Amino acid sequence: MFTLAVFIGIYSYALMALGLAGVLTWGWIWGVTGVVLVAGLFRIKKFSVGQIGHIGLMGLIGVQAIVNLVGALGPERGFDALWYHLPIPKIWLASQKIFFIGGNLYYSAMPKLIDMLYVWGETPAKIMHLVFGLLSLAVTYKLARKWLDEKWSMLAAVIFYSNLVVGWQSTTAYIDLGRTFFEALAFYLLLDKKIYKSAIVLGLAMATKTLAIGSLGILGLLVLWETRDLGKFGKFVLLAVLVAAPWYVFSFVSTGNPVYPIFSGYKLEWDWGFNLLRLADPINPIYVIVALMLIVSPSFVPPLKLRGGQGVIFLYCVLSFVVWYLTPRSGGGRFLLPYLPVWSVAAAAAIAQRSALNAQKFLVGMVIAIAVISIGYRAAANAKFLPIILGKESLELRKLWDH
Repeated sequence: MFTLAVFIGIYSYALMALGLAGVLTWGWIWGVTGVVLVAGLFRIKKFSVGQIGHIGLMGLIGVQAIVNLVGALGPERGFDALWYHLPIPKIWLASQKIFFIGGNLYYSAMPKLIDMLYVWGETPAKIMHLVFGLLSLAVTYKLARKWLDEKWSMLAAVIFYSNLVVGWQSTTAYIDLGRTFFEALAFYLLLDKKIYKSAIVLGLAMATKTLAIGSLGILGLLVLWETRDLGKFGKFVLLAVLVAAPWYVFSFVSTGNPVYPIFSGYKLEWDWGFNLLRLADPINPIYVIVALMLIVSPSFVPPLKLRGGQGVIFLYCVLSFVVWYLTPRSGGGRFLLPYLPVWSVAAAAAIAQRSALNAQKFLVGMVIAIAVISIGYRAAANAKFLPIILGKESLELRKLWDH
């Protein structure tokens, strides 16, 4: 997984280098792509989750993935995707170089590690984002397997993938699932005591989205908590910043502000009164249910070893919620997305350790019911794309019908 993340980062930065050199043409793009693919064949190991079993839970994930694929194969309708995620790479490709566009496309100064991959066009971009969702799912399972058996780890995976925000993001050319993959993997590597590999992957997340800087604070504090070593903490932060630096340097050279448009007159939106069950992009209500049970009955989860043990997951959940709360939340549940893999593992762990069997069965039933509802909801939303995918309706006719 780490090797895959690094290759994605190298490929994106190679495309960035082509743009900065003014040779972002298909000849050079195909050349760089070929070199990275050939190198990847010799370096990337096969990923295996072992003999998972539990066909029912796997079936829920499989059906959800198929439903998401239908949406990904349909025409793009996401606002931000049509505003800047797709147009900016297209403009850079047409111009054969990377430059700050300005105007309504002021986002062109922001980190673009995932966006650079979208030079391939709309449908490939949407498929890539779908794949990042599946990679995030795989990391969720691997993370859960550190403490839970196959059954409960699969439950954690179902909790994550049945989030409506995950289903929606898997059908559109945004970047949040790419950030989610990098951040979840960075946390996994940190727990695996591969601190500097974690820093590299976190740097890729920061090169994907500015808000990932908040996760540098989260993981940095966890490094300090786990190691009690200021030297390792400093090296972790420095390495992550260096990996992300090219895009922030580009922004500084282009606008005079490394985190443009923040602190440049851009209006930020905070909403101090919020309801996790009524976010613009809904998340799985099981998180709220488990959290309420923890508050009402602290014995819901047995005492956990916080330092070096499973309790670090719950510490991460608290820190990530605080970071989300203190940053602009105009993205609703979408801005919580990078934290949901760990939240899903925490929820599954809490349910698995529930001593009352009836309560445990109820919660598992809730998870399955929510997954079925999510599949139905997304299937209904994506059904309109089937006539286009099957060639029974033209895209132009659908656009006229929608308007």
